[in-house]
Amino acid sequence: MKTGFPSQRPDPGIQELGATIRSADHALSGETAALLREIDLTVRQYSTLLVLANSPGLSGAHLARLCLVTPQSMAAILAKLSARNLIEREPSQVHERVLLAKLSGEGWALLRKAETLIKSADEKLADTLHPDERKQLQDFLRRIVDAFADTGS
Repeated sequence: MKTGFPSQRPDPGIQELGATIRSADHALSGETAALLREIDLTVRQYSTLLVLANSPGLSGAHLARLCLVTPQSMAAILAKLSARNLIEREPSQVHERVLLAKLSGEGWALLRKAETLIKSADEKLADTLHPDERKQLQDFLRRIVDAFADTGS
Protein backbone atom coordinates (compact mmCIF):
# COMPACT_ATOMS: atom_id res chain seq x y z
CA MET A 1 0.00 0.00 0.00
CA LYS A 2 1.34 3.43 -0.94
CA THR A 3 1.62 5.99 1.81
CA GLY A 4 2.77 9.56 2.11
CA PHE A 5 2.29 12.54 -0.15
CA PRO A 6 1.95 11.86 -3.86
CA SER A 7 5.24 13.69 -4.48
CA GLN A 8 7.00 11.08 -2.30
CA ARG A 9 5.76 8.15 -4.37
CA PRO A 10 8.28 6.43 -6.64
CA ASP A 11 6.89 7.53 -10.02
CA PRO A 12 9.99 9.22 -11.43
CA GLY A 13 9.33 11.70 -14.19
CA ILE A 14 5.53 11.66 -14.17
CA GLN A 15 5.00 14.76 -12.03
CA GLU A 16 7.95 16.51 -13.64
CA LEU A 17 6.42 15.97 -17.08
CA GLY A 18 3.15 17.68 -16.18
CA ALA A 19 4.99 20.44 -14.31
CA THR A 20 7.27 21.07 -17.29
CA ILE A 21 4.34 21.27 -19.71
CA ARG A 22 2.52 23.68 -17.36
CA SER A 23 5.70 25.77 -17.00
CA ALA A 24 6.16 25.99 -20.76
CA ASP A 25 2.51 26.97 -21.19
CA HIS A 26 2.84 29.58 -18.45
CA ALA A 27 5.99 31.05 -20.03
CA LEU A 28 4.46 31.29 -23.50
CA SER A 29 1.12 32.58 -22.20
CA GLY A 30 2.89 35.19 -20.08
CA GLU A 31 4.95 36.40 -23.02
CA THR A 32 1.85 36.53 -25.23
CA ALA A 33 -0.16 38.39 -22.58
CA ALA A 34 2.62 40.96 -22.13
CA LEU A 35 2.78 41.59 -25.88
CA LEU A 36 -1.00 41.91 -26.18
CA ARG A 37 -1.12 44.42 -23.31
CA GLU A 38 0.67 46.84 -25.66
CA ILE A 39 -2.58 47.03 -27.65
CA ASP A 40 -4.91 46.65 -24.68
CA LEU A 41 -6.03 43.09 -25.48
CA THR A 42 -6.20 40.04 -23.24
CA VAL A 43 -5.28 36.57 -24.44
CA ARG A 44 -8.95 35.56 -24.32
CA GLN A 45 -10.00 38.60 -26.33
CA TYR A 46 -7.29 37.82 -28.88
CA SER A 47 -8.43 34.19 -29.07
CA THR A 48 -11.99 35.35 -29.66
CA LEU A 49 -10.88 37.66 -32.47
CA LEU A 50 -8.91 34.79 -34.03
CA VAL A 51 -11.91 32.47 -33.95
CA LEU A 52 -14.16 35.16 -35.45
CA ALA A 53 -11.60 35.82 -38.20
CA ASN A 54 -11.84 32.16 -39.22
CA SER A 55 -15.55 31.67 -38.49
CA PRO A 56 -17.60 34.87 -38.66
CA GLY A 57 -21.22 34.84 -37.56
CA LEU A 58 -20.96 32.75 -34.39
CA SER A 59 -23.14 33.08 -31.32
CA GLY A 60 -21.68 33.81 -27.91
CA ALA A 61 -22.44 30.27 -26.75
CA HIS A 62 -20.63 28.76 -29.72
CA LEU A 63 -17.67 31.11 -29.23
CA ALA A 64 -17.51 30.15 -25.56
CA ARG A 65 -17.20 26.47 -26.47
CA LEU A 66 -14.52 27.13 -29.10
CA CYS A 67 -12.52 29.46 -26.82
CA LEU A 68 -12.86 27.17 -23.79
CA VAL A 69 -14.53 29.73 -21.53
CA THR A 70 -17.91 29.86 -19.83
CA PRO A 71 -20.81 31.55 -21.62
CA GLN A 72 -20.76 34.23 -18.91
CA SER A 73 -17.06 34.94 -19.54
CA MET A 74 -17.67 35.08 -23.27
CA ALA A 75 -20.53 37.55 -22.76
CA ALA A 76 -18.10 39.85 -20.91
CA ILE A 77 -15.43 39.40 -23.60
CA LEU A 78 -17.90 40.21 -26.37
CA ALA A 79 -19.21 43.25 -24.49
CA LYS A 80 -15.67 44.66 -24.21
CA LEU A 81 -14.84 43.92 -27.84
CA SER A 82 -18.13 45.49 -28.92
CA ALA A 83 -17.54 48.60 -26.78
CA ARG A 84 -14.21 49.05 -28.58
CA ASN A 85 -15.93 48.61 -31.97
CA LEU A 86 -13.79 45.53 -32.69
CA ILE A 87 -16.79 43.34 -33.46
CA GLU A 88 -20.25 43.78 -34.90
CA ARG A 89 -23.27 41.85 -33.63
CA GLU A 90 -26.56 41.24 -35.35
CA PRO A 91 -29.57 39.07 -34.58
CA SER A 92 -29.65 35.56 -36.01
CA GLN A 93 -32.13 34.94 -38.81
CA VAL A 94 -33.12 31.73 -37.03
CA HIS A 95 -33.57 33.14 -33.53
CA GLU A 96 -33.68 36.91 -33.10
CA ARG A 97 -32.61 36.80 -29.44
CA VAL A 98 -29.31 35.18 -30.46
CA LEU A 99 -26.68 37.70 -31.51
CA LEU A 100 -24.08 36.64 -34.05
CA ALA A 101 -20.64 38.24 -33.98
CA LYS A 102 -18.14 39.12 -36.68
CA LEU A 103 -15.04 41.28 -36.83
CA SER A 104 -15.41 44.93 -37.74
CA GLY A 105 -12.84 46.75 -39.86
CA GLU A 106 -11.21 47.97 -36.64
CA GLY A 107 -11.22 44.40 -35.33
CA TRP A 108 -9.40 43.14 -38.43
CA ALA A 109 -6.82 45.93 -38.11
CA LEU A 110 -6.17 45.20 -34.43
CA LEU A 111 -5.95 41.47 -35.09
CA ARG A 112 -3.27 42.07 -37.74
CA LYS A 113 -1.36 44.24 -35.24
CA ALA A 114 -1.71 41.54 -32.55
CA GLU A 115 -0.42 38.84 -34.89
CA THR A 116 2.61 40.99 -35.70
CA LEU A 117 3.34 41.44 -31.99
CA ILE A 118 2.86 37.77 -31.15
CA LYS A 119 5.11 36.70 -34.00
CA SER A 120 8.13 37.53 -31.82
CA ALA A 121 6.99 35.07 -29.12
CA ASP A 122 6.32 32.39 -31.74
CA GLU A 123 9.76 32.95 -33.26
CA LYS A 124 11.41 32.79 -29.83
CA LEU A 125 9.66 29.45 -29.24
CA ALA A 126 10.65 28.12 -32.66
CA ASP A 127 14.26 29.28 -32.29
CA THR A 128 14.75 27.16 -29.17
CA LEU A 129 14.26 23.97 -31.20
CA HIS A 130 15.67 22.51 -34.39
CA PRO A 131 13.06 21.91 -37.12
CA ASP A 132 13.00 18.16 -36.47
CA GLU A 133 12.56 18.81 -32.73
CA ARG A 134 9.64 21.17 -33.45
CA LYS A 135 7.89 18.49 -35.46
CA GLN A 136 8.55 15.90 -32.77
CA LEU A 137 7.27 18.20 -30.00
CA GLN A 138 4.12 18.98 -32.01
CA ASP A 139 3.51 15.26 -32.49
CA PHE A 140 3.96 14.59 -28.76
CA LEU A 141 1.69 17.46 -27.72
CA ARG A 142 -1.01 16.39 -30.20
CA ARG A 143 -0.94 12.89 -28.72
CA ILE A 144 -1.43 14.36 -25.26
CA VAL A 145 -4.32 16.56 -26.42
CA ASP A 146 -5.90 13.59 -28.20
CA ALA A 147 -5.51 11.37 -25.13
CA PHE A 148 -7.42 13.85 -22.98
CA ALA A 149 -10.00 14.53 -25.69
CA ASP A 150 -10.75 10.79 -25.89
CA THR A 151 -11.46 10.58 -22.16
CA GLY A 152 -13.63 13.69 -22.10
CA SER A 153 -11.33 15.33 -19.51
